[in-house]
Amino acid sequence: MPDELSHAEPERQEGAWTALATAVPGLAHLEAPTPQPCQDAAGAAAGWRPVLVVADGAGSSPASDVGARTLVAAMLRLADTLEPQLAWLLDGQDEPGSEPLGQFAELLVRHATGSLLDRAAERLRPARDLRSTLLLALGGRERLLWLKVGDGEIVLERAVPIESPEGDEPALAPELVTLGERGKGEFANQTLFVDDRLTSEQVQYGCEPMSAMTGIALMSDGAAEKLVAHDGGRVAGQLSHWLDDLRRGRLRQRDLVRLFYSDTFCRGTSGDDRSIALAARGLPPHDIVQT
Repeated sequence: MPDELSHAEPERQEGAWTALATAVPGLAHLEAPTPQPCQDAAGAAAGWRPVLVVADGAGSSPASDVGARTLVAAMLRLADTLEPQLAWLLDGQDEPGSEPLGQFAELLVRHATGSLLDRAAERLRPARDLRSTLLLALGGRERLLWLKVGDGEIVLERAVPIESPEGDEPALAPELVTLGERGKGEFANQTLFVDDRLTSEQVQYGCEPMSAMTGIALMSDGAAEKLVAHDGGRVAGQLSHWLDDLRRGRLRQRDLVRLFYSDTFCRGTSGDDRSIALAARGLPPHDIVQT
């Protein structure tokens, strides 16, 4: 198995969220004349407050693998440090206004940028050498805060009612939706990164209600190639099967790694690095019907 794996095994608490994250180098990197390290990183924390982070280092930046790992570690640590603020923002019934939400999103980006700049200075490199995209999801009892810099996908799974034969128990089916606009820059095949030139206008963020939410998935563009349509309008049902396996304790890192390297998943793709962070919580009163 490749050495350049970034991962976290599932964490479980009764009645709470279960999380799993992994990042693997793509075939294009492994099969290059000079093999390259995985430039993706992913991390996840579970329990009552799911925290998911995915970072995809810029291919043109020589130390972007370091930048991606730095951002994931920094954001996981910050979420733990800011627990009182997260409780106020995400757990109360009264929804915070746009101003405090914007201020908190700005704080998150400042910390991400500052952490990357500090690591670049330690290595005597310009920040451009470590630049990376960033996807972040912070869950609470009432709301989920998401943040996006650059490409990659944030997908939510909700349980929605479906028609059932008369007399049968009510049924629910998973509904998958993406958040945010496609993370491209001004020109085609260009994206945005966390670096010393990032502006607040380039950061996407928002809040989503936790009601009926059963799963969260963050993925780099390499993983999204087979899971999300280019316009973000369709998400493969495979993702719901992974989330269901995760909540039932049947999904491990090795399963995702094998899937990412399978012929089915690799055929017709760019061979880019692949990273994903997943969180799923227990089923509603009636089981979700997988489609």
